[in-house]
Amino acid sequence: MRPIYAYGRFVVSENGDFFQMIIYEYLDTAEELASIVGSRLQEELESMKENMQSFLDKEVVKVNDVVVRPSVQLVDVGFRGSLKRPFVEFLVHFKGGLREGVNTYENIYEPEVTTYDYSVSWVLPQGFEVVEAILGVDHTVGPSNVLRFKVVKGFRTPGYERIRFRRLV
Repeated sequence: MRPIYAYGRFVVSENGDFFQMIIYEYLDTAEELASIVGSRLQEELESMKENMQSFLDKEVVKVNDVVVRPSVQLVDVGFRGSLKRPFVEFLVHFKGGLREGVNTYENIYEPEVTTYDYSVSWVLPQGFEVVEAILGVDHTVGPSNVLRFKVVKGFRTPGYERIRFRRLV
């Protein structure tokens, strides 16, 4: 089973809840994941949850200079039209104290060379705007509260990301 694409979707609420949905798509020619659905699925989901949590625990995530702890809330699996095309979905949550003026999200992590393409979108609440994004890759903002970027296979991640945003009114 090898990953072929991933999606990361961050949704931020006005009260400082950050929800992240991460979906990994795989090519599984041996149908390994399909073989455990039903028999050992709960055990495998718990193992996936623990593995993802261990990766998150190695990162330093800050909101307005305060370290926050992302937590895996949910793991699910499914198939995209074929047992050879499974996906794994993670729902991650953390809380950050938002303030008037500019807010800053930072993520410090171990740099790596990506082995698959992925895309990331950030959706801030209505009435907020992205002020700055340091991601190591080109990004787009539009509308003003939505940030998007893509990473291609073989890219060396910088190990640091910063997104600054503020309330418009």
